[in-house]
Amino acid sequence: MKRFSYWWLGVVLLPGVFNLGCQELPKNQSKDATVFQYIHYVNPFIGTQGNGTKHSVGNVHPGAVQPWGMVSVSPQSFDFTQTHSPSGFRYEEKKIYGFSSVNFSGVGCPATGSVPFKFFSGKLSENYDGSQFSEQVASPGYYSVRLDDENIRVQATTTQRSTLIKLELPEGRSNIYVDLTAQQAHVKGGVIEAYNDEAVSGYQLEGNFCGAGNRSSVYFSARIDRKADSTYLVHYNKNNPRFNQQLEDKPSGLVYVFENEEPAIVQIKVGVSYVSVDNAQDNLDKEQSGYDFERVRNEAQAEWEKELSKIRVTTDSEDDKTVFYTALYHSLLMPMTYSDHNGDYVKMGGTDIGNSADTRYTGFSLWDTYRTTHPLLALAYPEKQQAFVRNMLTIYDESGWLPKWSIFNFEPYLMVGDPAPIVIGDTYVKGIRGFDAEKAYEAVTKNATHEEGNLNRRGLQDYNAYGYITMDGDFSEVENFQWNNGIVWGAVSSTMEFNLADFNIAQMAKAMGKETDYRKYLERSKSFINLYNDETGLLQPKNKDGSWYEPFDPTQERWDRMNFGLRGGPGFVEGSAWQYLFAIPHGMDTLKSSMGEKRFLNNLDTIFEDGHFDMTNEPGFGFPFFYNLTQEKDWKTAQTVHHLLRTYFTNTPDGLPGNDDAGAMSSWVVFAMMGLYPDTPGNPAYMVTTPIFDRVEIQLNPDFYSGKQIVIERQGPVDGRIEAMLLNGKAIDYQVGHALLTSNNSVLVVKTTDAQDL
Repeated sequence: MKRFSYWWLGVVLLPGVFNLGCQELPKNQSKDATVFQYIHYVNPFIGTQGNGTKHSVGNVHPGAVQPWGMVSVSPQSFDFTQTHSPSGFRYEEKKIYGFSSVNFSGVGCPATGSVPFKFFSGKLSENYDGSQFSEQVASPGYYSVRLDDENIRVQATTTQRSTLIKLELPEGRSNIYVDLTAQQAHVKGGVIEAYNDEAVSGYQLEGNFCGAGNRSSVYFSARIDRKADSTYLVHYNKNNPRFNQQLEDKPSGLVYVFENEEPAIVQIKVGVSYVSVDNAQDNLDKEQSGYDFERVRNEAQAEWEKELSKIRVTTDSEDDKTVFYTALYHSLLMPMTYSDHNGDYVKMGGTDIGNSADTRYTGFSLWDTYRTTHPLLALAYPEKQQAFVRNMLTIYDESGWLPKWSIFNFEPYLMVGDPAPIVIGDTYVKGIRGFDAEKAYEAVTKNATHEEGNLNRRGLQDYNAYGYITMDGDFSEVENFQWNNGIVWGAVSSTMEFNLADFNIAQMAKAMGKETDYRKYLERSKSFINLYNDETGLLQPKNKDGSWYEPFDPTQERWDRMNFGLRGGPGFVEGSAWQYLFAIPHGMDTLKSSMGEKRFLNNLDTIFEDGHFDMTNEPGFGFPFFYNLTQEKDWKTAQTVHHLLRTYFTNTPDGLPGNDDAGAMSSWVVFAMMGLYPDTPGNPAYMVTTPIFDRVEIQLNPDFYSGKQIVIERQGPVDGRIEAMLLNGKAIDYQVGHALLTSNNSVLVVKTTDAQDL
């Protein structure tokens, strides 16, 4: 598909021969202490507080964690024995109740918060009311706080699969309490299986993520560096018929009691596994020998420094650096490591144990992350993107289907559309080929064609028959919607998502020389236009007979008929017809031709000027950049993008406008601040606008790409009009198309001028 007259920068990254090598981190005068340049610009508290607007909580956590790590030590600011939450910590809360060992980042439903520890003085009360706190510090790989009511200081760090907590205990009685009833998911409880005065092991239950039927066990093995003066078991497990949970006769917790004649330091390390207690202990033994807190902390921070330094920005604004590197940090937390150090993991869809030399990951929130996070990984972390696609194909081998929102050994089929082919197709056309392409093609086409039992494409029967999903078809009884019963949530939205998946299948087919399939899937990818109503200038739901569904209110964002309160107007997912109008990036030429230039621009203006745009929801992520498709491309894209950045993304606890969705929104920030946007998965091109920074350097992996780095420079005011672009010193015009940035040093210069008339 040819695209002209737009400011588009295409980056085609091809396997190459240039050797970048590993840059040694600078050292200070001490031989052993690393000087970290980038982790100091991460503020893990960004996004931990709501800002009072709709969908306003980021659901991120400030805990100690490694990139894509299995474990994370994070504070719990709620009594999770009595409630549940997608995130364990809120900045505005006044107390800390405990510290969990496993946490998702930015998800929308309660999960994890696993293996919680509580630290307190005096005697245990069943209604423990937490502790006020102070001196809270968080940075990549490290967390610290003082529990004021208990006079206890807590420091935490992690390896990939194990945690280490250092406690400064006061004189007198102090307690370490493993409370398996205090995880933040719906399912509560667990079992202490073995213990002595310096070790404990067992498992905790996990499940019911977003109302799905998933059930898993999180195994743990903990060690303490000092024997307790006494121990006792706690029995708070409760019978819960809703979750087939019958553990009331099993011990739910263990308390270690220390009687200190003077202040003392005690350290706890915990290994975690989804396979067994033995594997949890093996993870601990392999990743930690002894109790060297400073070494583990330094190694965790060095790992973060290595990953964050792959994108280097130059600016005088400390806040802009902090917002950027925190967004990059949040982009690298999920998916999470799932397999053990020995390669064991629980296979998808059952209880069988698999083993792989490749790390297995979990938490593929693909409907969220296909737009921004996976393209970011493909650009700056291609080795990780390749690993994730290989994981997806292993899941296909085990279950017969590609993942949609895989969590541990279960596929809950959350959200809509068919995102896996989008991720795989986009990865393939960008030149990342270290996976079985024929198997991948078999998997994505099965998703696209196989109707029976296909929960990845709910509504596929309609889609195949009509080219769109109908509002009065056999799978439209939305009052009875469940994730696993085939009923469609959002007929228009799902049609658009299937179209984008088919576009990516088409691009993959073309690259593999499958010309017939290319033409077939490319044609299928355009069927959204059946839902365009020229009278309204909007996409509108339709019935089987081709009539428009009525009543139709393009501003409606909630539908009373939708089961268990899922958002979205009739035919749409988590949004209105306005909020989905341009959510068809590969079809923008077709849509624009149908609307005409004037209506296209007017509709785009209406979305932003009349308050229809929702920064918290992924389908609209590309809208601010689509001014590049209009005659106002020289200023309005930058004005809109920069306004959104300044309004919603700040160096404050409420600096995320909504759920981070496993890093998807943070990845948008990373791209937007660099002045790039991967608008169309399956097309190796980026829309370009004025970067926030004076200079951006993206380090390229020489095992995947021929270039050493991509440099983006801004010359002129950040809020000025774009007057010129230069690529490697040569002027490029509006018809840049797919300029290649694969030379040894590719430099894009964006020149701006004062815009006094804006």
